[in-house]
Amino acid sequence: MPNVFDFISPEFRTIIVEELLRRNPALFDQLQTASGPTNDQSDAVVDVLSDALMKTFGPDWTPNEYGLAIERAIKAYLEAWPIHR
Repeated sequence: MPNVFDFISPEFRTIIVEELLRRNPALFDQLQTASGPTNDQSDAVVDVLSDALMKTFGPDWTPNEYGLAIERAIKAYLEAWPIHR
């Protein structure tokens, strides 16, 4: 059975998984066994990635290369799993 991460391209899946394992392993475990995320889970993924992104900002408030990759990972996640309210 496919899980949430299977619907995201491998390039961005790696970043998302690494950040979730580092910052919220319980959420990673939930998504690893889910066929689709809830809105709350997606909000939490975006929060984790946004926090990681903020840590990449330099003195001029622009992200470094890893930060740009995180931005693309957020976009890829939301393209695969849009949050519908």
